Amino acid sequence: MSSTYRSYGEREADAEKTRAEAARINAEAAATAESLAAIAAKTETERLAEQVKQAKLAGQLESAKDDATDKKRTRKQQRASQDADNGRWFKALVKVVMVLGLLAALPAQLSYFLGLHKKGDESAGTSWLMLPIPLFLELLAWVGVLGTQWAHRKGLPRWPFWILTSALAGVAGYINYTHGIAEYGTVAGIALCATSVIGPLLAEVDQFLETMAAADPRSLRQRAADKVVAKAKAKADKAAADTAAAEDARRQKLFPEEYAEYERILAAHPTGTINRNDAWEQAWHNRHLLPLAVTAGTLAAREAARAGIEAVLAQAERSPESVAVDLLLAEMFGPDRGDGGGSVRPAKPAPKGGAGGGSKAVPADGSKTATALGRKGKQASGRTAPKAPEKPLDPADIQKVRTLAEALGGTDRLSARNVREVIGGGANEYAVRLRDHVKTETTQESK
Repeated sequence: MSSTYRSYGEREADAEKTRAEAARINAEAAATAESLAAIAAKTETERLAEQVKQAKLAGQLESAKDDATDKKRTRKQQRASQDADNGRWFKALVKVVMVLGLLAALPAQLSYFLGLHKKGDESAGTSWLMLPIPLFLELLAWVGVLGTQWAHRKGLPRWPFWILTSALAGVAGYINYTHGIAEYGTVAGIALCATSVIGPLLAEVDQFLETMAAADPRSLRQRAADKVVAKAKAKADKAAADTAAAEDARRQKLFPEEYAEYERILAAHPTGTINRNDAWEQAWHNRHLLPLAVTAGTLAAREAARAGIEAVLAQAERSPESVAVDLLLAEMFGPDRGDGGGSVRPAKPAPKGGAGGGSKAVPADGSKTATALGRKGKQASGRTAPKAPEKPLDPADIQKVRTLAEALGGTDRLSARNVREVIGGGANEYAVRLRDHVKTETTQESK
């Protein structure tokens, strides 16, 4: 047998070893591939993150550039608006006009005055002695301009310098006009006159606008808004004044005596220390010692009306309380009081020959007139409420009753009803005690 012969088990073991080695190699290869894939994925993620970061930074840079551009544009607009508010270009142009005016007017005047000579002396040459005159005339007008600026800074009157500037500029302009017409014609004379006059006048206008702007620093929009508010306020004030005038006219027509007292009170008080309504209320109180719109006549009319009502109720054998309860029931349940029909038939009219309605009105069926809470024969309950403790008399109410007694002409004309009226309502027992208290006071004082 050959020495290279191997048994089946050996061969199978070698094959198993080879397969295990191959499996290991495959596993390592797979792990290596996974590691490489992970590394590649990480690299790609880092690359994408870097791109995102760069894009974000690029966006921030672009935003910063836009912000810088916007800020630059805003500052430019603000400067332009401020220049417009300050009249920068107007002032600069005024200065340019002033310089051009001097450059145009001064040479013309120099040529005119340096060429003057004595009458009949044709070979005198240049009149150097006249050299200061054109300088004097052209610069003299600017003395008034500078004086106006100084007066503005010191808060002094500026009109003297306005007159000075106008007069001196007019003299220089007239000289330029006359010799300009003589030497160059009418158009040139007018133009030379303008060069001497317009510069100083524009400088005065510039200074005048500067003074007005310092006195009123509001913007155009603010002045427009304030103008609208002032117009609305003036309209409201006028409407209020018209209403007050119409009210005073009605008061003077209807209440002449009270109105005279009202004017006396207004005249006696310093202006603004008392308003119209308070003065009118005080005037009414001085004349009547009663609240507004109430007089002794109106109180007497109330008492007469109340006496008439009491007479009618007494004739019908009714009390004010029963009438109030009936009205309450009618309001709650309707005219039939909820029982399907009226509780009282209409009373027959009193005979025409009766003494002022002194006879009693009797129902048609001969039954008596219903009493308080009486419905279809039902009688009012005989239960009475427990007596409440007496309410102490209010000093303010006592004073009101005293005033009422003075207005009526004596305490003998006081009644529980007019006392309740003047104190604003309340229990009848309280009103009676108030009336008796005032009567007792008056009697004791007379003794």
